Amino acid sequence: MQKGKGLGLFGLLLAAGLVVSTHIAASAARDIRTSHQIIKVRGYAEIAAESDLAIWSVTVSANNPELAEAYAALESHRHSVLAFLDGSNLTSPEVAVLQVDINERRKRNSQGYETAELETYELSQTIEIKTRDVEAVAMSSTSIGALIGEGVKVHTGKPRYYFSGVNQLKSELLVAATRDARERAQTLADGSGVELGPLRAARQGAFSVRSADSANISEDSYDDTSSIAKKITAVVTVDYAMR
Repeated sequence: MQKGKGLGLFGLLLAAGLVVSTHIAASAARDIRTSHQIIKVRGYAEIAAESDLAIWSVTVSANNPELAEAYAALESHRHSVLAFLDGSNLTSPEVAVLQVDINERRKRNSQGYETAELETYELSQTIEIKTRDVEAVAMSSTSIGALIGEGVKVHTGKPRYYFSGVNQLKSELLVAATRDARERAQTLADGSGVELGPLRAARQGAFSVRSADSANISEDSYDDTSSIAKKITAVVTVDYAMR
């Protein structure tokens, strides 16, 4: 009889142990699954900036069957552009007059094939302007077209605007983008009813220079040169564990 009672008590203890073990194992499994769950977020930061360097190219051209006359016309057009620049409000511009490009255009026959007979010489020359006075370049680039009405053969490209202080802002942007990522991760965790765990991984995206009115946010690098007002952006991608 005592032996039977002992066996029964042993069975109860064994069953209880199995229940406790099963509960512990299930809890451990849940902990393991949670620890392997990751919140992946992207952090973004931007700083407004103004361009501090402008590069502007102006090209003059001339054509004539006689090379000397073509060059004389080109020289006249070049002097007109340089005089325009001297009379503008540009502050201490660096003006570089590049080499003359010469193209010999040949006549074509009735079938449209090029012959050996010279039709005309086509000459062109580019004048490159660099200056910190970006606002004056913007104004000059819109008014230089008046020279065309004076018979000057001139083609002007759009000025390119640059901000030279990008490298000095990188650390500040990285800190701000990482903080933004943390806040986004916390919001996701709160909405999911879990606790945000430690940082698992962080990846730095590209730094970009964009127009101030650009709404594009991406990890692709971009360097805007069309606008004076810019924003410097940084993107980071981080992984946080959930627990």
